[in-house]
Amino acid sequence: MSDDGANARPVDDLIDQFLAGRIPFEKLTERLRKLAASVADRTLLKSRLQMQIDGQRLSVSLAQAIYGDVVKRAPAAPPPPPVRSADATQRPAGERMNDALVGHLVDRFLSYRDQVPAEPTAPSRALDEGLQSFLSLRLRKEARRAGMGTGGGGLVDTTEPGIGTILRDRFVIDSELGRGGMGIVYRAVDRRRLETGARQPYVALKLLNADFGAHPDALRALETETRRAQELPHPCIVTVYDFDRDGGRAFIVMELLEGVSLDRAMRQRPDFIGSDLARSVVASITDALAFAHAHGVVHADLKPANVLLCDDGRTKLLDFGISAALQTGETEGFDTASLAAVTPAYASPQRDEGAPATPADDVYALGCMIHLLMTGKHPFGRKSGGQAQEEGLQPPPLTQCTPGEAAAVRAALAFDLATRPADAAAFRHLFR
Repeated sequence: MSDDGANARPVDDLIDQFLAGRIPFEKLTERLRKLAASVADRTLLKSRLQMQIDGQRLSVSLAQAIYGDVVKRAPAAPPPPPVRSADATQRPAGERMNDALVGHLVDRFLSYRDQVPAEPTAPSRALDEGLQSFLSLRLRKEARRAGMGTGGGGLVDTTEPGIGTILRDRFVIDSELGRGGMGIVYRAVDRRRLETGARQPYVALKLLNADFGAHPDALRALETETRRAQELPHPCIVTVYDFDRDGGRAFIVMELLEGVSLDRAMRQRPDFIGSDLARSVVASITDALAFAHAHGVVHADLKPANVLLCDDGRTKLLDFGISAALQTGETEGFDTASLAAVTPAYASPQRDEGAPATPADDVYALGCMIHLLMTGKHPFGRKSGGQAQEEGLQPPPLTQCTPGEAAAVRAALAFDLATRPADAAAFRHLFR
């Protein structure tokens, strides 16, 4: 086989078939091995693989995997190209090949994603094919690991999934959005939405951290509260799609929202405090809480960080019921403080003492937030309700509000539970 177009074409054709998914890796290397019987032929193979790399059709690691498998089984073959890490030489060739394939397909996936229009009228065929390839490779790799006894056996997997990881044969991890006490939030492709032609195939996926692994009761309580939150179809409450597990990984699936948190908006926009937008946010939060309380759901950790101002103008309340779940008696021994399950600055005296969350506790937190949104300052200098009560503190006057509104906020901030509005609907009646 000489380095001319006629003799190089069979090599290129085989690589094209492999990249199109028409032949598997094993069949590719088997056929290339027949074409690379001599040193000169293997030199040509190197040249053609390099051309594929230059054309960005093959990653370096995948090209090395192809060449290494071809020459390893060929008689009197020279050693394969040196690997870049000492650890790689200790791993089985099949595992290295699969890792290379996954890495290559990640590049394909990201490239296809960038080519999809912002508002596609139909699913991208190239993206679909890329996702199918991800699924096939991931299932084969996990099956091999399970057969070798290397799979995780705990309730919650402590390893972080990489880009391209598929959960429940459905959710493809695309990028990391943020980290918190409970875990990591990812942007993920929902293959089911993609297949049905949904305009928004992406979801937000919150992967729970390892602390839940040692406390299955906490995990069950959180699942219960998450499923209750699914029953809150309100335009100002984030939509929760599901609570699910994939082997040792537990996660919550929610609608993907683009925007900025309320606490960040207050820091970054000097004109936000006391503005019409701030008043609109108050109305949206109050309506969302009233709806939730009417359905028997308490937020239990209302604060600016759990409110999102979406780019499309909507206001969304996040993380309903999570704090309440982590404070139940079923989670004894669970370190809720490490998860920031209750924020002291917005905790009523009753919550400060460890009492179960009630709608009146949400009203207290709402009063703190309204004071902050109207004046830029916390009514009690960010002290908890219990501490403020012990020190005999009183909230300063709200001159930015009408007398009726100010009276409603004072009632919401009452330390005595009996004089505080019982729920958000009662507060809304006083505030209007």
